[in-house]
Amino acid sequence: MLLKYKSDYRKIVYDLLSLVPNMNKMDRLDEEIDWYSDSEDRNFYLWKDQYDNWSGLLGVEEKKQNVLVRRLVLVPEAFNLPNCFKMLNELDHIYLNKKLVGSLDTAKICEAWEQSKDANQ
Repeated sequence: MLLKYKSDYRKIVYDLLSLVPNMNKMDRLDEEIDWYSDSEDRNFYLWKDQYDNWSGLLGVEEKKQNVLVRRLVLVPEAFNLPNCFKMLNELDHIYLNKKLVGSLDTAKICEAWEQSKDANQ
């Protein structure tokens, strides 16, 4: 289940972002969270797995015709394509009229998700 970021979730976002390489310094984490908070077009979505554990994070930027998936983070024990696809499927339901596209960091996963989605239609 994806839940939109609110300030109560800041500690959870810290923990999940700290899993990203080169993102484990406190000031870098604060910068990242503040950057997303500074615009209504940028959001974090936190993902709870089937056991109701905080297991993932999506950082997105809404554009005119698409949604750029800037960050896709999962805890190591949950990191697999089916979980990535679950998160992207849920995000796709939130942004029904927009195409999800990946950044340099997330392009491969987003492309694989798009291909699997097309194959299942």
